Amino acid sequence: MGGFGTLLYVTNQGSDSVSVISTITNAVIATIPVGNTPKGVAVGGLGTRLYVVNADSDTMSVINTDTYAVLRTVPVGANPGGMAVSPDGKSVYVTSQNDDTVTAIGT
Repeated sequence: MGGFGTLLYVTNQGSDSVSVISTITNAVIATIPVGNTPKGVAVGGLGTRLYVVNADSDTMSVINTDTYAVLRTVPVGANPGGMAVSPDGKSVYVTSQNDDTVTAIGT
């Protein structure tokens, strides 16, 4: 959930993308291509960044929530599945199932 509750971010594993859906109109307002098999999302940076883990490409996509542009793609461990943004918003922690690692990424 982003945009102060007015936006919903949904991963589309079949099309390797994330849909941005307005919770007011229920319309898809953007579709963002990301890595292979996106699994999870987290919002950080006071709502200005969307983080998406891509399980089959072993990456995390960093997206600008104003422009819906992918700012960077960060390599992480094998088969990432979960993530959390630190309370201060300065780090994202990504768990990877196949190699039992946690990757810390500075935002």
